[in-house]
Amino acid sequence: MTSREHPIYELWRAHYRKRRYARHLSKDNLDRRIRDTLNNLLVLTPEAKIGLEKPSHVSIAWMEKFTHLLEEMTIRHGPYPAGFTKDIFHKNPLPRFVSELAARATSIISKVDLIEGRVLIKYGKRERMEALYRHGNVRLQPASYFNGIEHNGAVRDDEKTIRLSLVLSRDEVVNVVINPQDVQQNAPDQRIDIELKHPTDFWIYCVTRSIQPRLFVDFEADACVIIRKPVEFGDLLEKSAKAKLSNSVMKSGPAIYVDPLLPETTKIDIPMAKDFRYSYQKEYRYCWVPSEAIQSLEPVDLVLGPLNEIADLVVL
Repeated sequence: MTSREHPIYELWRAHYRKRRYARHLSKDNLDRRIRDTLNNLLVLTPEAKIGLEKPSHVSIAWMEKFTHLLEEMTIRHGPYPAGFTKDIFHKNPLPRFVSELAARATSIISKVDLIEGRVLIKYGKRERMEALYRHGNVRLQPASYFNGIEHNGAVRDDEKTIRLSLVLSRDEVVNVVINPQDVQQNAPDQRIDIELKHPTDFWIYCVTRSIQPRLFVDFEADACVIIRKPVEFGDLLEKSAKAKLSNSVMKSGPAIYVDPLLPETTKIDIPMAKDFRYSYQKEYRYCWVPSEAIQSLEPVDLVLGPLNEIADLVVL
């Protein structure tokens, strides 16, 4: 058997048919997963057009997930495009990647010397980015802030909750229960919905490791601060926060992205975790968790001092 005889996407489809992990989703939830998966593959090309991520182990993994969704739609509705309606992309529209802002972002970022993985970037409005660069003005937002209806789809998220949705066949149930002999031969699929909630609000400061110009559009930003010395920036942030957040524990690192249908574990560090729909943002986060549970926190403003020796300011 060769890949020429069986293209990789056919192998992906066959693999999915053996384990239809999305079979329990409603039409609305399946549509959302299709939209979220495709969104993680989209980029702005150097010509400021919509394109797909270049082949890599990450983009190939997303293509496999998307192929699984195509197969689920085929099983439910028949060959493509059966089942695909305008609601998939219009009910919760994707950002306007083809726009004047997108064109400016693509043009300017292409001229900046950046190597992904070596810098951190903070995107935002010019006034705030200038204050960050010139004075080190930083606002730590409570996790509850990001669930506000005023935010767009790239920002809005329930940061205090991770939701999982699993479906187990009879054979899978038999493999995990203590008394498998008690499972009936004709037992139906078992759906398990899990909501993991963090017991307290906490503070977050988010930056990104991604240098994709589309993030200007996602975050409705017209400027950014490129942090070229991330270790020094983290040290400044920790030192400045200690005075105001002495009764909290600081942690930092790349965000952990959780696929709600295929979680690697249910032991999830919620302050560091996000739903897989935001994976393309490649977030690096700093968070402070209070030692005692507090349901609602207020923002905390810090002043780190000028960042000109460790960062650059880029204005579109």
